[in-house]
Amino acid sequence: MSHQSGIRVSQELADVFAKAVSEKNLRLLRISIINESLVPNGTKEIADNWESDFAGVSDFLEEKTPCYILYRLDSKSSTGDYEWIFMTYVPDISKVRDKMLYASTRATLLKELGDSRFVDSVYGTTTAEFSLEGYQKHRRHKEADAPLTEREKELAEVKTAEANANAFSYSTRKSHAAGISFPMSDEAIQAIQGLLQPDLTNNFVKLFLDIKKETIELDETVNINIDNLAKSFPTDSPRYAFYVYQHTHDGVDVISNIFIYTCPPNSKIRERMLYSSCRGSVITFAEKEAGISITKKLETNDPEDFTKSYILDELHPTTETAPMSFSRPKPPGRKGVVRT
Repeated sequence: MSHQSGIRVSQELADVFAKAVSEKNLRLLRISIINESLVPNGTKEIADNWESDFAGVSDFLEEKTPCYILYRLDSKSSTGDYEWIFMTYVPDISKVRDKMLYASTRATLLKELGDSRFVDSVYGTTTAEFSLEGYQKHRRHKEADAPLTEREKELAEVKTAEANANAFSYSTRKSHAAGISFPMSDEAIQAIQGLLQPDLTNNFVKLFLDIKKETIELDETVNINIDNLAKSFPTDSPRYAFYVYQHTHDGVDVISNIFIYTCPPNSKIRERMLYSSCRGSVITFAEKEAGISITKKLETNDPEDFTKSYILDELHPTTETAPMSFSRPKPPGRKGVVRT
């Protein structure tokens, strides 16, 4: 994600970090995004040298939840202040929205705490990458400029995209959204525009990114029943889709135009980065150029979330009519879904 999220450092975090710098007794500070703010979410005091204390980093990492870790070294800068490592932990199985938030907030956090205090930056998706052995391996690669593995190349591309995506665009079309924008193929354009036809033939248009050609291509356009929607997405790579759902609600005929973005956790890192960055331009094209009024935008890590009951709940949410009334229980299989 290339643009900034708007999330800022809380006063509590600013105070905790300032105290850590001045009193010199803190080894580690974990930072989380809570209620749209960067807040301190765990600390560890100095017990031994930085290498011995490094084993404690893994105690602050959760299986599915991203976080930032600030880790103080024993070395000092030319100003006499201790140097710090900035770590970004984003598990592969995190929710799509969390991945986007932590990616787009990273630069803000660094800037507001003071970039000059940090002598190294680490990005990883597994706890093993934040062990002392994992960090030393990171340092060896960085200092020796050793050839990178495919996974390390993907991680490097993620960090580069975070910093530089605003500076370029792959699109030959005008984009009204922040991020990367690939040009859309004629087949994809025609399929999207076809969703507006009064005699609708195909109600489902699925798109994919051709990363080599740097284009947005048509995957398929078909007419499907909502009960088959979940089965229409791959489980190993992201997709965009538009679905026109014609149904009856409270006795009224309704046509809902739904935008869908799926990003399974086992997708390639580069795919996840590019799909999240291009998402805005796909929506912008549909709304501004194709003239589609999008009723609902849905995102998920797991395509199986898209059951009929879930989509109806999203389109027509249950409202409480009295203080003691209860909303209808949410259906199962809704993990990882992000409302937009």
